[in-house]
Formats: sequence, structure tokens, C-alpha cells
Amino acid sequence: MSVHERTGDALSRMLEAEKAVTCGPESRQNYLSMHQARFDDIMRLCRKYVPQPSARVLDIGRSELTAYLRGYYGNVHSLGLDPGADDGGHRETRAMDDVPHITMDLLRSDRVSEWPDCGQFDLIVFSEVLEHLSVAPEYTLGLLRALLTENGVLICTTPNAAEIGKRLRMLAGRNPYERLRLYALNPGHIREYTRGELCTIAESVGLQCLQHSYFDWSPVRREGQGSIRSIGARVLRAYPPFRPFQAIVLATKDASPSGV
Repeated sequence: MSVHERTGDALSRMLEAEKAVTCGPESRQNYLSMHQARFDDIMRLCRKYVPQPSARVLDIGRSELTAYLRGYYGNVHSLGLDPGADDGGHRETRAMDDVPHITMDLLRSDRVSEWPDCGQFDLIVFSEVLEHLSVAPEYTLGLLRALLTENGVLICTTPNAAEIGKRLRMLAGRNPYERLRLYALNPGHIREYTRGELCTIAESVGLQCLQHSYFDWSPVRREGQGSIRSIGARVLRAYPPFRPFQAIVLATKDASPSGV
């Protein structure tokens, strides 16, 4: 076997091992159990700012969250990669044949001519997607801003780049961010953002911040509750900017969303 073949074979084995951990059934189940609190908090924000069940809703990245939205809103769409071809991440386990899907690769959102002609939405949910994109966030948020109605609301959740765990790992000389993954259809976190960055980027594409909140959706809250490490993490994360997740509620400038 040539060096070329041996190297290719080794890379293939590493790829399959990574997929087994990040894309398999156990990973999906762990994801659902870990993010139940996130789904609940997102739904509370959605109902606060867009209380009308008849609102036209768009979920970016078809997932179990789409089904949660569909349980309250009657007109829900999803946007992202083709569900039939995409086996990369934590996809839905429930049938959602009644949820229309708009196929688009967000990595191509820098190509304005390819933005979908799908009408506008009263509510767009953009949850735990931004950090996986290797395209400038101005393009993606600009696309979503174009898809909002005049009084529409965009709710974005994403990890907090400055949370306490990352700060401590950096102090210990460890890289707080994960390495790039081998499997391109399920990329890890390419770039995480701070509150200030999110607000600045949103402002640059014509969006205003209505609310920003920090959350702790990490599994440490539910596993090993009595351990010293768990107690220490809860104490540190009592300070909101130290929490690992954040949610920002955005609207077009000068708009007055009905739920506010």
C-alpha cells in the first residue's frame, strides 16, 4: 500500500470514528436531553414577542426545535440544507411532513443573488447555528433581516465566547475552543461571539436589539449536582456574563413588534 493510500485509509477511519460520536443515535439523544431547557426558554421568548399562533414562522436548521414551534404556531417553515441529503447533525426524530422546507446552504449567504424568494416571516428562530458557519455573520444576518416582516422578530441563540469555563481553560494554557472536525456536514463551532459582537453585527445590517439574556443550558445543572465541580460552576455562573449561552432578540430598526 502506498503512502497516499495509507494516509487516506487512516483519515477515513478517523472520519468514521468522529461520525460515530457526533452523528450517531446516542449523540442525537444526548443532544435532545441536554437542550430541553433551551427549547423551553426559546419558546417562552417566542410567545412573549410573537404571541399570535397564526404568525408565519421560520426555523433556521430543521430540527426538534422545529417540532416544538409547530406545536404552538400553525404556519411554520424551516430553512437549511436538504433534509433528505443531510445526515450531518442532530436532526429531527419526529415526522414533520406538514412543515415546508426551504433548501439553502447558509454558507452561500454571501451570494445575495441566491437568497430565497420565499416571502417574509413574523418570527425567525436562529438557534445554535451561527457558531457553525464559516461565512461572515453579516451576510447571514443580512439574509434573515431581508426575510423579516416590517414588525418581525428574530431570536438568535449562540454560545457565549467569554463564558467562565473558556476563561479558566485559557488561564490553564488550554485552548477553550474545539478543533475543526473532519466531517464537513457536521462542523463544530467555527467561531463563537460575545454580546458586544452580536449587537454590533446586528446593527450593521439594520437590526436593533430588543433584549439580550445569558443562559446556562449546560448539562452540569443536571449531572452530578452535589459534586464540588458542579457547585463551583453554578456559583460562578450566577454572574450572567459567565454563563455559556446567550439569546438576543432582534427587530428591524424603528419597528414596534406587537409582543413588546
